Formats: sequence, C-alpha cells, structure tokens
Amino acid sequence: MYVKWVVRRHKNEELANINFYDAYLVQSYKNSAGDPRQRTIAYLGNLRQINGVFPVIERALFYIRMEDALGQTLPADILTEDERAKLYSGLSAVAAPPSEDEIRQGAELNNIWHSRYWQARALKPSDASAGFAQFEVETEILNDESMEITETEVPLGKVTVVGRLSIPRQNKRA
Repeated sequence: MYVKWVVRRHKNEELANINFYDAYLVQSYKNSAGDPRQRTIAYLGNLRQINGVFPVIERALFYIRMEDALGQTLPADILTEDERAKLYSGLSAVAAPPSEDEIRQGAELNNIWHSRYWQARALKPSDASAGFAQFEVETEILNDESMEITETEVPLGKVTVVGRLSIPRQNKRA
C-alpha cells in the first residue's frame, strides 16, 4: 500500500495561490491475467497549500480527519504497524504532522486573535452578539454521560454551548 496524492490548482491562480492536495490510500495487486493494477482503499482527506506552505491548522486537521477516515473505512487489522509507518512516511513526504510547538504557537495566536476581536467590539466570549457559535443559555441539565460538566465549572442551569444545540429549560408552573 502507498499514498497517492492528487494535486488540484485553484481555478483563479491570479487571485489565489492555493493548491488542493487530496490523499488516497492505494493498494497494488495483480488481476487474474497477471497485469499490475491499483485500487483505492480509502480517501484520507485533503490539504490546502497556501502560497507554497501547508498551514499548521490544515496539517493538524488533516491528520485528525485521516485517522478518523482510516478507523471508519478500514478494519483494524488491515494496516500492520509497518504499513502504518509507511503510510505516515508517505504523508510526511508532502506535509509533516505539526509539532507540539507549532500546535502550541497556533493556539496562542488563536487566543490573541479572539481577544483582539472581543476587545475591538467590547464583547465577552459568552455574549450572544459576539458572532460566534458560543454562548451561554439557560438549559435543563440532562443526565447525559457525554457532558462532563460539574457544578464547580458551570452554575447549575447554565451551560456554555459551543456549536451545539441544547434543550431550553421549560417553565414549570405548579
């Protein structure tokens, strides 16, 4: 098995210097006549290259999505440790996974950008008018094991929702 990269250029190269890289996991085999053939085993995802560089966020998201794609499309025993190492080697030849320092630096830049955004608009991150899908809402706390919220983190009845719908608290009249 090996990684096949398909590169597409942005339609308007004068306005945007962007290339799109699509990664496929491909297997070589011989058909019944003995002729060599290749078959696509899995689509691994895509990356954007902007001005000749793969941004850290693009690489981080690519590797996360790629692991998800492999887990969903391939049985666990298909890729041996040796094949997985070759897969990462083939991916790294084009776009290496981001280092911990790159991720830490990206998180710091993201925090700086967000705080400048909020300061410029005199908003707090929890304001519904902040323009983000992050806001505080009154909700009924459900017995949902996927929600790891304790009373010390969030006042009872208040949940910070990020990009997710919640069930509004119903007014209970006695």
